Amino acid sequence: MFSKESVKERREFNRELYEKLFKKTGKPKKILDLGSGLSPIYFPYKDVYYIAVDIEEASLRKVKKYFKKNKIKGEAVLINLKKEIPNIKADIAFLFKILDQLTRKRTEEILLNLKTEYIIASFPTKTISGKRMNKPKRNWFEKMLKKLNYKYELLRYFNEIFYIIKK
Repeated sequence: MFSKESVKERREFNRELYEKLFKKTGKPKKILDLGSGLSPIYFPYKDVYYIAVDIEEASLRKVKKYFKKNKIKGEAVLINLKKEIPNIKADIAFLFKILDQLTRKRTEEILLNLKTEYIIASFPTKTISGKRMNKPKRNWFEKMLKKLNYKYELLRYFNEIFYIIKK
């Protein structure tokens, strides 16, 4: 739902965002992007193995075509996160603007079962109408991270908040 708009919103700070994220996590060799949409097309590093996971076949076809054309090592995998959790080992998992679409129980199952050292989850800080949210942090999510004993840091942008989570 947010994929295409999120890519447009991040375009102006895309490289800066990943530099800041990787300053905290180290530059990954392998990324697992859940609910990727078209984000892999705008990922600024070409030397990272990128696994795009989405429920939309059209987006995944575009990503596959982009990977092939630009000789990027990676794959595009069709998975419905409401029914399946990828059994893929990676350095980092991206969960950009996807967790609000899942139940809290399912979010916890995904966090527990990802085979990554880091998880970077993001949430919008503006409503669909473009107004700033009064409480952009997700208290329910922070309580869940505390319960799971996962450490995290926040990175804020004008339209999105990122949780950099160490498992």
